[in-house]
Amino acid sequence: MKMKKLMAVLMVFILAVTIFTGCSSKPTDQGSTGTDSGTGTQGDATSGNTDSDSEKGITIRLLTRMAGTSTQVTIYNDILNEFKSKHPDVTIIDDSQGDESAFNNILTTDIASGNMANIFRIQGVSNLANYIDNGLLLNLQPYLDEDPTWGGGFTEGSLAYYQVPGYEGTYAIPMESGLIGVYYNKDLFQKAGIASFPANWTELLEAVKKLQAIDVIPIAMGAQSTYMAGHLHDQIFYKWAGTEAAKLLGNREMKWTDPEVVKTLQFVKDLIDAGAFDASAAGITDDVALTQFQQGEAGMIITGPWNISTFSDKEATPIADSIDVAKFPYFTEKPEYQNDDMQILSPYMVSGKLQGKELELTLELLKMLTNAEAAKRFAEESAFLIPRTDINLDESKCSRLFIRNVELGGTSTGIGVDVFDFDPLASMQDRTRNSIVSMFTGATPEAAAAEIQAEIDSN
Repeated sequence: MKMKKLMAVLMVFILAVTIFTGCSSKPTDQGSTGTDSGTGTQGDATSGNTDSDSEKGITIRLLTRMAGTSTQVTIYNDILNEFKSKHPDVTIIDDSQGDESAFNNILTTDIASGNMANIFRIQGVSNLANYIDNGLLLNLQPYLDEDPTWGGGFTEGSLAYYQVPGYEGTYAIPMESGLIGVYYNKDLFQKAGIASFPANWTELLEAVKKLQAIDVIPIAMGAQSTYMAGHLHDQIFYKWAGTEAAKLLGNREMKWTDPEVVKTLQFVKDLIDAGAFDASAAGITDDVALTQFQQGEAGMIITGPWNISTFSDKEATPIADSIDVAKFPYFTEKPEYQNDDMQILSPYMVSGKLQGKELELTLELLKMLTNAEAAKRFAEESAFLIPRTDINLDESKCSRLFIRNVELGGTSTGIGVDVFDFDPLASMQDRTRNSIVSMFTGATPEAAAAEIQAEIDSN
């Protein structure tokens, strides 16, 4: 029965895994492996054999997106080679794929067969309960707890993202993150008489008026690229209802037509009505919006760390020296969600079927890939952020905006990606974003909410 249930979500997975983005028993905790934070010091959890004897015949397979020629892939491969040198009798098979379709094909086959790689990734969290029920995912909480040097260094919000309602434990280790924040032009703010970035919603509306007064687009928005409007709503939703509320939408304990959810859509409409965006925002692409900000025509833009290198390049971005980044303003009525933030987040997961020495060695490699030492190297050499609070960065090796993004992201107590990331319906990516965009062309928040909820009710 469980395998039928798993097969039923495979078609959803094939669609949902490309996004950027039940009634069964609870899983039991796994035992301690005795590994340390990836330094190679181990206890033999299975027998009295020597490490060399007990490691013969063990194969560790990885399925990640770490493939290609980028600096971050070079670092990843260096860590694999370090592990191989410490454990020459262990066979490492790295099936990682840079091509999304190739990756999805392998992962879909693995899920259907139940033969998961030792370390793998599933992007999104909407169907994790089904994978837990079928024994595909290891609860990593016991191993986080037993090794505080490693486990205690991850940001609170990044771990919470992989905690599934109705199940005890944490089912992934975050291996990439970055705050999706508000990048703003300090010179334009000064010209408009805005002393500092708005901390709360009321101050944001005031800043919009002041930027309008100097003939500047307050917030660059390319709603034709629907993700930009979606990210705006994601920010508002998390600051008003909290990141955990997205999980409640996904498991149907909340509806899009609930007053608190409609309120988040109303805030989007309030910004539209306040003139926060270009009058033609509905027909503008993300590239056009980005150019408006880079050329000093817009005071703010909501985007992620993928644009940091562009914003730091004075040739591509003439206003580079004037750019800073901040969290999206919070609502004074909801101070408890001030640090509930939108971030990009990608995981490493571990097969729930591993035992003994194979599990012990897999966890050792996982720790080597995600410990503070690895995080420091990834950050300084490739501007790739593992969400840890114990990274001692050499600021001379990092851009100013990257360092600021790291600082801000480290204060997130709740993390969400897209709100629809928690929804089992793959169609919710397009449905939510298109309905949000409809408000840029006159739709009401109530109509947008009803349209989104109808998608759920009809399925």
